[in-house]
Amino acid sequence: MTTHIQRGFLLFLSFWLIQPLIAQAALDPAKDPKYCGSCHKRIYKEWSQSLMGQDLNNPIVYQFYTGTNPQGKKDGLGFQPMMHGKKGDCADCHVPELVLEKHAKGEEVDLGIAMKQKLDYGISCHFCHSVADVDIRKDSDGRYHTRIFETAKLGPPGTFHGPRADARAPVHGSKQSEVFKQSRFCAMCHLNQEKFLSISQYDDWKQAYESGKTDKTCQECHMPLLPGKHKLATVEGLDTPERVTRAHSFVGAHDPAMLRKALTLDLKPRVQDGKLVVETTVENVGAGHKVPGSGPIRNVILKIDATDASGKPLHYIGDKRGLLPPLAGFGNPKTGQRDPNDWGGMPGKMYAKVYRSKPIPKMGNKPMVGVGGFLADAVVFDTALKPKEPDHARFVFALPENGGEIHVKARLVYRDAFKPLSDRKGWKLAQREMLSKSQTLKP
Repeated sequence: MTTHIQRGFLLFLSFWLIQPLIAQAALDPAKDPKYCGSCHKRIYKEWSQSLMGQDLNNPIVYQFYTGTNPQGKKDGLGFQPMMHGKKGDCADCHVPELVLEKHAKGEEVDLGIAMKQKLDYGISCHFCHSVADVDIRKDSDGRYHTRIFETAKLGPPGTFHGPRADARAPVHGSKQSEVFKQSRFCAMCHLNQEKFLSISQYDDWKQAYESGKTDKTCQECHMPLLPGKHKLATVEGLDTPERVTRAHSFVGAHDPAMLRKALTLDLKPRVQDGKLVVETTVENVGAGHKVPGSGPIRNVILKIDATDASGKPLHYIGDKRGLLPPLAGFGNPKTGQRDPNDWGGMPGKMYAKVYRSKPIPKMGNKPMVGVGGFLADAVVFDTALKPKEPDHARFVFALPENGGEIHVKARLVYRDAFKPLSDRKGWKLAQREMLSKSQTLKP
């Protein structure tokens, strides 16, 4: 026979044990991408292998939002610690359906909790294809309205939208929406208005499109056409047609092929007036928006190496603006040690949109440089490459003392985050080679 205390303890224990089940039960299984994948097998496989499909489990997103390192310890670097525990708008694009649901109740969503407890299906089939239209507009001050509950206009429950007028399904309603063919659809998340337009891809694309510098939509590049014809769905007992269709792989800066075709690099070294002069031209020929796009911690680095016949670096004697900034990596400030990817102070150029914060007490009351849009108080520089606008740079070196051959190499690399931020967060440096050119001179 149990006592009142024992019964109370058992009741508490049973309540505590079923909490995860309650949280899981709150998710509608009909909104699970796996549910959609039971018919849309190919599309589900493409989506699930894409960064969008894996976003809810992205450790970088979680750590940058919560201010934690890969070991789960608080490091003070991220949205919540820097914004004094606010929830913010980060959840809008990572768990949009949860944000819309909570906003209707006057509540905000903590992205860290949503990701950890899996309270949403993330950037899911159900959310995207529930969108009937997208409203992108500015206020009288020229500032965009970018909250998901301002931009996403959902259709009636049970009806899914897409680009085809003749789509039919036995288990749900289908309706055509032209916005699925338009870049405006992607603007729901690839546009974020803070003090500055910190994520500006749609606006960058719109300017390029209207000026004739690109003729492609976001979908044409990031959802490429598949060769041949394919079934959009496989339903038992139903003869579904094969069609020309686009991939749901959402290729971007993490795809080597996309990086290789985004930019061109021209290298022209010459000996002039007893000096080595290296001229470069970098042009964005393949992206309809600035490169790099997305968040303002991403950067592209042009690195110039000039060496003598023995491999010894030549002395740089050019303008100091031809040297890479500390954001390219300056090593350990305490020990002075640098690793091979610390390029700050070396010849080259950084292409990025760099913001500075207000003075931060915990940082010695000094501003931070290279911050996310949520901390941005001033623009330090914006050298991100606009479509079809070549960037020219010039680097000058002293010739080898003993003469001989000169080897010049120019590299373009893409980094997901500034090197000092990666170091302090304990992230493995995400660096991908884009292009390289080499020449040998025999003066």
